[in-house]
Amino acid sequence: MTINRRKILQITAVGGLGTLAASSLIRPGSSKELIAAAGRDPYAAEVDQGLRYFRQQAQVQLPLVEDLVKAIRSGNLENAKDAYVKARPPYEQIETYAASFEDTDRDIDARPSAFDGGEDNPEFKGFHRIEVLLYRERKVKPALPYAKELVESVKTLIKDLDQRQNFNSTLNFEGMIALATEVVAKKICGEEETWSDQSLLIFSDNWIGIFSQYAPYSAKVADKDPSVDQEVKAAYKAAKGKLKPYFTQGEVAAQPYSSLDISQRKDIVDVGYRFRRALYKAAKVLELPIGFEV
Repeated sequence: MTINRRKILQITAVGGLGTLAASSLIRPGSSKELIAAAGRDPYAAEVDQGLRYFRQQAQVQLPLVEDLVKAIRSGNLENAKDAYVKARPPYEQIETYAASFEDTDRDIDARPSAFDGGEDNPEFKGFHRIEVLLYRERKVKPALPYAKELVESVKTLIKDLDQRQNFNSTLNFEGMIALATEVVAKKICGEEETWSDQSLLIFSDNWIGIFSQYAPYSAKVADKDPSVDQEVKAAYKAAKGKLKPYFTQGEVAAQPYSSLDISQRKDIVDVGYRFRRALYKAAKVLELPIGFEV
């Protein structure tokens, strides 16, 4: 059995499993049905603009996972680890819209907790299977079939992003808010990159991906309530600024997450929730019928 992690994250955004709003979120396609019922998406142009960016990122992702295959095939553990880190960022942005390609998201980025039996489940693959093998087990060759399969999953992702009917402004804003929730409610305490220790890299690219999809809506939000648009931008700037000291210019890898003390982790949580709340305000300003409250 596979657990739908995006729906769980949306329920987390609601604040509990027992609410009516949460129950509506576990109906597949509920947000898409809302737009279909309305007959039109008032922000179709903004959806298209955001999708163009993610399609570009998917094209960036493909050669990076192909390089990962080459590095793993070489048998050199350090080279394989370096290629792994370099391959991580693009999808961590694209996963903002994971609800629109749930099967592909699972194949690329699901963690053991998403499967019955955890790592023993043969469906556990993608980045996190490779991470376990390279960083915890220190085994290179066994990662090769998973890396090859990851390349095929990214090719599927490229096709998924062309399925325009699976994207709309309501579903997309739910994705932005759900991923913003995941960073601070799950990833920071679950240590997303448990074995590579690169959780800070993941947080950073999650936030970049979320803001890349907000940006097309910025002018519309500003027209309706400029203070909310400025709040989103300021919250994003604060979040990225909080992570900046942990990166070295010219390098993809971040400082090991395990090196941060409790105070530093708290600061990341605080700015993350600030960003999440601002995104929700923007969705309300745009009068989008997202399925949960913040």
